[in-house]
Amino acid sequence: MDVGDIYLIIALVLLFISFLKDKGKTREVLKVVYKTTLTVFPVLFMIFILMGVVSTLVSKETIAHWLGSGSGIIGILIGELVGAFALVQPAAVFPFSGMLLNKGASYATIYAFVSTAILIGISTLPAEIKFFGKRFTIVRNLVTFFVVFIFSLFFQFLF
Repeated sequence: MDVGDIYLIIALVLLFISFLKDKGKTREVLKVVYKTTLTVFPVLFMIFILMGVVSTLVSKETIAHWLGSGSGIIGILIGELVGAFALVQPAAVFPFSGMLLNKGASYATIYAFVSTAILIGISTLPAEIKFFGKRFTIVRNLVTFFVVFIFSLFFQFLF
């Protein structure tokens, strides 16, 4: 039994307890779960297709060369830039990162990719500028990019 099975069992037990306590609220929760699943599933499905395409078209040697531990600062910068421009939800970043790691990407590059994909959103810049202002948005994104770079260098030396 792996961790996923344990989470599933716990979720089912809690769902059963919730159903016994309040059937109406449990139905509402299941509606929310259904809507969330419909939102997340297409993104995950496309990420799995992208993973398959990358696995087929890009060799392990190429990924290791550009994103592996030997790529150094260039690999980290590539990871950061791809993450910053990636138009994916955080839940989809992790399976893709795992595939890259298995194909030879370094932990530092994966850290850079995941962090910028979650923390820097080029696609959300217009909304961020509208709510927080242009100066704040630019400074926040540049500082985030720099801090992620520094932490990625730390990961490079740590692993």
